[in-house]
Amino acid sequence: MSTKLPVLNAPRFSDTLPSTGEEFTYRPFLVKEEKYIQLTKDSEDVNVIYDSLKSLICSCTSLEDVEKLSLFDIEYIFLRLREKSVGDIIELKMKHIDVTDCDHVETVHLDLKDIRIQKYDNHSNVFILDEETDVQIKMRYPKYKDVIKLQNKAGDFETLLSVLVNCTEMVTQNEEVYMMKDFSLKEKKNFFLNFNMNHMDTVRNFFDTMPKVCYDLEWTCSKCGKKETHTIEGVQSFLS
Repeated sequence: MSTKLPVLNAPRFSDTLPSTGEEFTYRPFLVKEEKYIQLTKDSEDVNVIYDSLKSLICSCTSLEDVEKLSLFDIEYIFLRLREKSVGDIIELKMKHIDVTDCDHVETVHLDLKDIRIQKYDNHSNVFILDEETDVQIKMRYPKYKDVIKLQNKAGDFETLLSVLVNCTEMVTQNEEVYMMKDFSLKEKKNFFLNFNMNHMDTVRNFFDTMPKVCYDLEWTCSKCGKKETHTIEGVQSFLS
């Protein structure tokens, strides 16, 4: 008679990271990992949410360096984990966007398989900063930690500057290549401090149009018949 209980093996699935195309495998989360889901769902602290997501991804995927993942990588992986662990369909309670005479709360079902990375046409992480001097920049997508910095210190210029520095990989001019890792923090900050407003708008456009996980949910109120469209985005929106 065996003295050990049987071990139940979870199925494994494969996918690729949206930001790099790197392959990874993953499995559904287990009962012991439910605590990470609950923390993510209940907390309003972005640091707690990030730590919970990081722990979940470390436990359930073959990815070794979660710190390097972009924000939309993490959100995409979470959706795939949620889909395989709990099911494809989530139930959302929707209200009218604008104040109306109808205060009905509609139950709407959303299929997670329909949610994919939204990519904008002509978006690139390599772009011309200044045509006259032929200066180009290669950016990396912000990590979750970068987003936490911006949310914790919204409107703080030094924080914004720090994120810009961290997200810039390379600058080129004609045939010259300048790797940002080869320069001091002061030199990198001075590079951005000498931007004009057009330069900043160009960089801002990179962040505004970078890929993201979102879904335009269309529904019709069963009480008044009004049609609504809500953009669903952010990890906590998919935790119902």
